[in-house]
Amino acid sequence: MKNNIKYKAATLDERKEYYEKEFSITKAKQWFKKNNMNLPQLCALDAGSDTGIILNKKWKDKMFYFEFKDLKKKIQKYNPEDIYYDRNVYDNPKKVLDTLKFDKRIKQELTFDIDADNIKCSYSKPVCDKCLSKAYDFAINMKKELKKSGFKKIRLVYSGRGFHLHILDKKAYFLSIKERDLLNKRFNKYPIDPWVSKGNIRLIRLPYSMNGLVSRIATPVEKIYKKEKTIPKFLKLS
Repeated sequence: MKNNIKYKAATLDERKEYYEKEFSITKAKQWFKKNNMNLPQLCALDAGSDTGIILNKKWKDKMFYFEFKDLKKKIQKYNPEDIYYDRNVYDNPKKVLDTLKFDKRIKQELTFDIDADNIKCSYSKPVCDKCLSKAYDFAINMKKELKKSGFKKIRLVYSGRGFHLHILDKKAYFLSIKERDLLNKRFNKYPIDPWVSKGNIRLIRLPYSMNGLVSRIATPVEKIYKKEKTIPKFLKLS
């Protein structure tokens, strides 16, 4: 494997190859089960808005929502650039899916998004290893501070261009928007996206899906971040 594999947009063929040969819905399910989480009620995908690499130009700038059980079918249809799950829990998810009105939630998973985009860098985007290394250090330090603040169940996931801190304590699910905003202010020394942790953005990248903009796998970090685990086979072999 090459030492320096570039971050690049995946082609349609590369996305298709990854989802047919590497991606495992079972592994995604196991991540939720391992963390004592229910499967997401709703998921969403982007067919290629960021890169413009898309099967049907009519799908650009559109988000497609569906139930988790339809994940395989939707992947086959759209060959997506990105796949997300909705962190909200709804009383009637089918109604939400029919109306696309997401405001009436029962609770929401708290997640902090530490993105390399928020780190000053002279390197051309979308991302570089130096920024990712800084983002990882920020994520580890923030995780320690969150634990000192009383949160115990924190899971770290590499997102492709940064890291997500999933806070899975029961009390975190019921925090109000105001309480989430106070947490943002408390941790504003970290390069977080406040819209995600405040709850304005409900979607978060699905573990083990691929970030099509940079051709990297959204990978749970068990002990330490291992870059080689995030690289799809089509890049390792190219």
